[in-house]
Amino acid sequence: MTLDEDLLKQLMVSFREELTERVAAINAGLLSLEQEPEEAQQVALLEELFRHVHSLKGAARAVSLKPIEELAHGMEDVFGAAKRGTINLSETLFDLLYQGMDLIGNVMANLDTGQEIGPDLDLSGYLVRLAAAWRGQPIQSPQIEAPAIVPPPDSEAPAPKVVLEPSAQVWSGETIRVPTTRLDDLMAQAGELLVTRLRVAQQIEELTDLQSLLTSWQKEWQRVRGNLQQYWRENGSDEGALIHNWVEHNEEYLHTLTDWLSQHTRRVSDDATRLTLVSDQLQEGIKRMRMLPLATLLPTFRRMLRDLARSKGGDVVLKVEGGETEMDKHVLEQIKDPLMHLLRNCVDHGIEPLAERKRQGKPLRGTILLRAERRANFIVVEISDDGTGIDLEAVREAAVRRGIMAAEAADEASEQALLNLIFHSGLSTSTMITEVSGRGIGLDVVRKHVENLQGRVEVQSVRGEGTTFTLTLPFTLASTRCLLVQAGGLPYAVPLAAVEKLVPVRPEDIAVVEGKDAIRYQDRPLALARLVDVLKMPGTSEDLTGEGKLPAVILSAGGHRIAFLVDGLLGEQELVVKNLGRQLSRVPNVAGATILGTGQVVLILNAVDLVKSAQRTASPSLLSIQEEAAAPQERKTILIVDDSITTRTLEKNILTTAGYNVLLALDGQEALSALAESPCDLIVSDLDMPRMDGFELTRQLKGDDRYRELPVILVTSLDSAEDKVKGIEVGADAYIVKGAFDQDSLLETIQQLI
Repeated sequence: MTLDEDLLKQLMVSFREELTERVAAINAGLLSLEQEPEEAQQVALLEELFRHVHSLKGAARAVSLKPIEELAHGMEDVFGAAKRGTINLSETLFDLLYQGMDLIGNVMANLDTGQEIGPDLDLSGYLVRLAAAWRGQPIQSPQIEAPAIVPPPDSEAPAPKVVLEPSAQVWSGETIRVPTTRLDDLMAQAGELLVTRLRVAQQIEELTDLQSLLTSWQKEWQRVRGNLQQYWRENGSDEGALIHNWVEHNEEYLHTLTDWLSQHTRRVSDDATRLTLVSDQLQEGIKRMRMLPLATLLPTFRRMLRDLARSKGGDVVLKVEGGETEMDKHVLEQIKDPLMHLLRNCVDHGIEPLAERKRQGKPLRGTILLRAERRANFIVVEISDDGTGIDLEAVREAAVRRGIMAAEAADEASEQALLNLIFHSGLSTSTMITEVSGRGIGLDVVRKHVENLQGRVEVQSVRGEGTTFTLTLPFTLASTRCLLVQAGGLPYAVPLAAVEKLVPVRPEDIAVVEGKDAIRYQDRPLALARLVDVLKMPGTSEDLTGEGKLPAVILSAGGHRIAFLVDGLLGEQELVVKNLGRQLSRVPNVAGATILGTGQVVLILNAVDLVKSAQRTASPSLLSIQEEAAAPQERKTILIVDDSITTRTLEKNILTTAGYNVLLALDGQEALSALAESPCDLIVSDLDMPRMDGFELTRQLKGDDRYRELPVILVTSLDSAEDKVKGIEVGADAYIVKGAFDQDSLLETIQQLI
C-alpha cells in the first residue's frame, strides 16, 4: 500500500464520522426550519445549514467523493439563495432537500459495499431539480416512494436503502473515541470488583461471628475461673500447679487473640469501606462513559415521523422532554426499534386525519410527546399522542375475529385486559395491511424487546383524547437489583423490577379454582405455583402445614400476574449479571448467573419465561391482569421520602397497589422541591436522611402556611421515647416504627389521615 492510499484510508475514517455528524445537523436544521420559526431564528438556521453543506462539500472533495461533493454543492446553492431571499421555502423545496439527504446516505452506502452508483439513484435528475430550485424556477416534485422508516422485524416490508445513522449532536471539545468493546471489558472487570466486595463482606461477617465465639468463650472462662482457683488452693500439688500455670498462660493467649481479632476486623472493615467507595466510583464512572442521551435517536425519529405523516396527508410535531436523560448504550440500542414502533403507531393509529381533527376542534398539527426521566435504577420513557385513543370495541372484535379470545370472554373482559391485548401477536385493528400497519407484528415486538431487557411496558388510553405508552427500563445491563429467594434447598435471584409484591401464604389462603391452586389478591383469584415445580429442578420444597406460612413472590410480566411459592427470602442485593454463553442461551426461565460473596453460583431467573412456564399449568381464568369496573374516583397522591431504594420500592408497591399516585424523593430537600412542582395529599418520610432529615422536613412543612395542614407520617427504625416525643413536637401526624411495620398499619394510618 502506498503512502497516498494509506492516508486516503485514514481520511475516509474521519470523513465517515464527519458525514454522520453533518447529516444529523442538517436534518435537525431542516426540521426546525420547517416548523416556521421567527425571522431571526430562520436566518440563523439558514446560516448554519449553509455552513454545514459547505463544509461537507469540502470534506467530500478532500477524499475524492465527487457525487457527494456535487450534491452538497447543489444544496449549498439552494441555502445561499434562501439566505438572500431570492427563493421561498416551500413544502416542495423541503421535500427536495430531504431527498438530497437520503441520496447522500445511499451514495455512501453504495461506496461502502463496493457497488456502483447506478441509474436508480438518478443523481443527474436530482441535481437538475436542485439547480432549478436555487434559480427560483418551477421544480418537479420529487417522487417519494416510501417514508424513511425502518419496518418491524420479520415484516414483509422491504428495508430502506438508507443505512446511514446520524448521531444527535456534533461532538466538540477535547474528546477521544474509544471502541465500546473496551468499555465493555472495563465494565466486566468492575463487575468482578463487586463480586470481590461481596466476598469481603462475607469474610467480615465470618470474622464477626468468630469474635462473638471468642467473647462467649471468655465469659464462660470467667464464670468457672474462680472455682478452679479455689480447687487448686485446696488440692494443691505439683501437677495441679503445672495445669494452673498452663491455664493462666492460655488465658493470656485468649486475651491476645481476642484483641488481635478485634483490631483485624476493624482494619478489614475499613479496607472494605474504601473498596466499596472506590469500586462504586469506578463503576459509576464507567457507566457514565457508556451513557448516551436519548436525544441521540431524535434526528432519526423526527425525520421518520415527518415523512410518515406526509405520506398519510397529515402533520405531526414531536415534542421531547428529558431528551438529555442518559442510559446505557446497549439499552439505548435495544429500545430504538420499540420506540420507533410506538411512534409509528401514534401516527398510523393515533393521530386523526386533518379533516377529522378540524371537525373535532383539535389543532390541525398533531402532537406526539416523548418524555424520559431516571427514577432510581430505572429509566422511564413515555410516548403519548393527542389523537383518537384506542377503540376498545375494535380491539374486542379483532381479538374474537382472529381467535385470540372467545366471544364470551371478550364481552366480559375489563378495559385494562382489552388494552393489554394490543400487545398480542397477530392482533391489529387496521382494516388495511400496509407497510406500516395491519400486520399485527408491531406492538408484540415492542413488548418482547422491552421484557428481554427485564423491563415492562404499560398502556393507558382515553377515547378521543389520546394514548400513552410507558416503558420502564433498567438503567444498565451490567448489574441488576435482585431479590434472593430459596426454593428446593437452592438460592435463586429474581430481578426486582418484575417483583410486584411479597405476600405470606397460609394453608387456608389456598383455594382450588378449576382444579388449580390460587390465592386471593386484590379481591380476585390469582394463580399460585411452586417455584421449584416450575423450574423442574431437583429438591423438595417446604410443605404448608398447620399454622405455618411460606412467602409468595407475585411477578408481573407479559400482561399477567402469577404468585410463586418459595421456601424463604434471603434478602436483596445488587448483582453482576453473567451470561451463560451461547451453548446455554436457550435454557428456559434463566436470564444469567451471578456469584455471591460466599462463592456460591446463583441463577438469575427470567421473569417473563417464569410466567409463561407457569401459564402452562395454571387455569387460564386466573392469569389475566384485570381491574374492577368501578366508577372513576379521584386518586390521592402520596410523596415518599426515603434515601433507601429498598424502602422506597416497598412503600411505593404497597401504595400503588392500594390505588394511590406516588411521588418519590431521596431526602428532605428534594421533597420540598417536589412539593413546589407537584402538590400531594400526604407525605410518608424516613427520619435519618442526608442533607435534610425527617424531623427538619416536618418542622419546615408545619411552619409553612401552604403545607401546615398536609399530613406527615414518619416511618423510622428509631423507636426511643425521645424520638417519638421529638416527632410530636415538630408536628408529625403519625409515627410508625419499622420494626413493627406492616402494610396494613401503613394503609390504615393513611386512610385515617386522608
